[in-house]
Amino acid sequence: MQNTEKNIIVFDVETKKTFDEVGGRDHFDKLGISYVGVYSYAQQKMFGFFEKDLPVLEKILLAERPLLIGFNSLHFDVPVMQPYFSKLNLSLLPHLDILKEIEKTLGHRLKLDSVAQATIFSGKSGDGLDAIRWYREGDLESLAKYCLEDVRITRDVYEFGLRQGKLYYHSGGEKVPIDISWAKQPTILAQLQEAFKKHQQLDIEYFEVDENNHAEIVPRRIEILNMENERSFEAYCYKKNNKTKFLVSKVWKIEETGNTFAHQESLF
Repeated sequence: MQNTEKNIIVFDVETKKTFDEVGGRDHFDKLGISYVGVYSYAQQKMFGFFEKDLPVLEKILLAERPLLIGFNSLHFDVPVMQPYFSKLNLSLLPHLDILKEIEKTLGHRLKLDSVAQATIFSGKSGDGLDAIRWYREGDLESLAKYCLEDVRITRDVYEFGLRQGKLYYHSGGEKVPIDISWAKQPTILAQLQEAFKKHQQLDIEYFEVDENNHAEIVPRRIEILNMENERSFEAYCYKKNNKTKFLVSKVWKIEETGNTFAHQESLF
C-alpha cells in the first residue's frame, strides 16, 4: 500500500514501569509495553495490542509502511516500541509527532490534555501512572479503554489541525492559537470566506460547549451573513431560525450543499 491519506496509523503506547523504576530516562528498553492502541484510517477503526500481540503489529507495519501519528511519539513511544521489533526500523517510517510540531512553533512543550481541552473540548481520563496501576492490578479493560481514548484524542487533535491549520492551548486565561504544518488546503477559514463571497449555503458540524466546557458536535445548516474577522462570523441558522454568531475555532467540518441564497443582513 502506498502512503496515501488513508494509509495512516495514529498510535499510543502504555508501559509496565516508570522511568524511576528502570534507572532513569535513558532506559526506554526496560520500560516494557503493556498495551499499544492504534487507529487505522484505512479500516476506520480502533485496534489494541497487548505485549504478546506485538509481532502482529510489526507485520502490519512492515506490510503497510504507514504514516505514524502520535503525541511525543518520537521521543517516547518509538524508542519504547523499537526493542520489540527485530525486522522493522521504526525510524524509517514517515512520522508526524504533534508535540514536536508544537515545540517548533512555540519553543516549548505542552501536554496533550492541555491542547485537547482548548482545541477539541475533550480531556484525558487519566495519565500514564494510572495505566501502570491498571496493568499491575490486572484491570486490562481499564488499561485498554484509557489507551484507546488517548488515541482518539490524538486523532481528533490531528484532524482539527488538518482542517483548521492550527491548534489551541490556554495561557493566562486566553485561548492561544498554534500554527501547524500539516494543514490541508483550503482551511476551514478559507472555505467560510469563499462561501460568504459566493453566497453558498453550508452544512457544518459545530462544537456546542456548555458552561462546564463539555462539548457536543452538532449539525447546523447555515448561510453566512457577515464575516466579522478571522475568528468569528454571523450566519442565519436554519435549526435556530435566527441570526447566530459562530466562532471559526468551533467549526469541526464543512460541506457545501450546492445551494446559494439571497438573504440580506438587514432582514435580520
